[in-house]
Amino acid sequence: MNNVLELRQLWEIIRKHLFAILFMAIIGAGLGFGIAKFAIAPTYSASTSMLVNRSTDNTQSGVNLSDQQADVQIISTYKNLVISSNVLGDVSNKLKHPKRIVVQEGKPAVYKTLADGTQRLVTLEQKEITKASTDKTYNLSVDQLKKMVTIANQQNSQVFAINVTAKDAKQAAVVANAVADTFKDKIGGFMKINNVSIIDSAKPSNVPVGPNKKLFMIAGLVILGGLTFLIVLTKELSDTTVKNPDEVAQLFGLTNLGVVGHIKKLNHVDMSVAVNNDFGHDSTHPRSRLSRLNKD
Repeated sequence: MNNVLELRQLWEIIRKHLFAILFMAIIGAGLGFGIAKFAIAPTYSASTSMLVNRSTDNTQSGVNLSDQQADVQIISTYKNLVISSNVLGDVSNKLKHPKRIVVQEGKPAVYKTLADGTQRLVTLEQKEITKASTDKTYNLSVDQLKKMVTIANQQNSQVFAINVTAKDAKQAAVVANAVADTFKDKIGGFMKINNVSIIDSAKPSNVPVGPNKKLFMIAGLVILGGLTFLIVLTKELSDTTVKNPDEVAQLFGLTNLGVVGHIKKLNHVDMSVAVNNDFGHDSTHPRSRLSRLNKD
């Protein structure tokens, strides 16, 4: 037989096993949804937007177009600085040891100078009073922070966003704000920068960004449905039995003249009953005697 698979044969195989393929594809989609829903922990995202302008000379009355283009191009440098160990190292320390809350600010002692030149204490020195922060501590290393933090910006825009993904919505927002604050404090030591602005602070969002349930469903549908189709196709192609007269003619190189139907053979009991019905149980008829002889 010809081993070349024609489109007509392929369609016949698909139509023959269409229910099984669809059934397994639906099961695959359900498995994909179940894995994304129950087996994989959800991830949350938070972002903060920043605007950084380079320092300009006081003699310049304004910022020209070339300066703005230079600011846009230098954003790639800002991206590398944000995820540097210098910045993320301070972020890690801040998250492990949140800044204490100032309850009362410290004030120096106030003295009054008298006419004879001596000083008289008017107000005692007031020491700063702080208390432990109520913020939750996060023990995150620099390597973990690098995996969580990404930088994005739109084309020809001086604004860039610091995006953080984490398994907790509040943690993502806290890390994003900590990275932005630390970068703002340190950028002046790296470059000649005098204008750093945090446009939007990160806020917790309880809507998970991953895993993508639709993507998992489509992947399960395609994988299990496709696997079922391959199994069915392999089974059909490996089946070498002759299924119709055309295959016989093609296999032996003969001409198909017709088809002879199968006739079920009658046993002696069926023949005796048929004869008795036809001749009214006439024992003198030759066929009736023949039936008795056959029984003997």
